[in-house]
Parts: sequence; structure tokens; C-alpha cells
Amino acid sequence: MIKYQLICDQAHEFEGWFGDSAGFETQRDSGFLTCPVCGSAEVRRALMAPNLASPKTRKTDLAEQPGAQPAEQPAPGPRATAAAATALPPAAAQKMQALMTQMRELQTKIRAECRDVGDDFADEARKIHYGEAEPEGIYGHATPDEREALDEEGIEILDIPWLPKDN
Repeated sequence: MIKYQLICDQAHEFEGWFGDSAGFETQRDSGFLTCPVCGSAEVRRALMAPNLASPKTRKTDLAEQPGAQPAEQPAPGPRATAAAATALPPAAAQKMQALMTQMRELQTKIRAECRDVGDDFADEARKIHYGEAEPEGIYGHATPDEREALDEEGIEILDIPWLPKDN
């Protein structure tokens, strides 16, 4: 794990944990890394001073603090902003990772078994509902207005969060 000091285009500073520098770049380039203060996806590494303390010094520093124990570093999830990654207890971070894994498995199954209709989702759902097309599993994009109209027509759809492939 590597810890970076980060800054957004609005000058909000925060930190984030990543598996390696490529992990940071992947999350940043996908727009998946956001500022926990303003939500901006324009995030870059801030200038940081290296930590030169030796393991012996770190142990001494921790021993001097009353009741201090080394903090566990939770594994950040795919959309773990710096605040979320450092705020989650280890059990919650593990649960989040398990849920993300299940979401990825569901997405893989949907891609394999259903047809991607893209932005034509509402039209295709109506055709299936009214018998103008053969029933089949479809997925795609619908605007909030389109989702509301489908609901008013009694066409049941499920809106699920879609995780990027590269993360």
C-alpha cells in the first residue's frame, strides 16, 4: 500500500491509499477518484515530504503515546476516496470489498446473458412489455425522466450502480 497526499482543483487536500502508483493513476483517469469535500474528479498528487523515520523510531513514537496501538490500514474499495479509505474500520472495509466483488460478478453475468441496448433502454423495455419484441434480458441507460415514465406505465426495471471495468 502507498499513501499519497492528494489535492483537487478546488485546493481541498486529503490523503488516499493505493496498491501502487498505477492504481492511483487508474482510479484518477477513470474519474472514479473524487474529492471527499466537493466531489471533484480533478484530483492530483500534492507535493509531499518523504517519511524518513526508521521502523525503530516508529515503534518508539507509538510506545510513547498512552494506550496507542498501531492503526490498521483498511483496504480501499474501488470508489474509496481518501476520506472513506481511512475512515472505514477493517471489518467494514472487508465487507465493502466483498460487496464490490459481488457487484462485479453480477455485472459479468448481466453482460454475458443480456443484450446491451445502450441509450435505447426505455424504448426497448416498452417493446418487450407491450409484446412488440421477444422477451429477453436487456440493460442500458435511461434518464431519470424515462425511468419515471416506465414506472408510471407499470414497467418494472431495476436501477443498479455500474462499476467501471478497469477498477
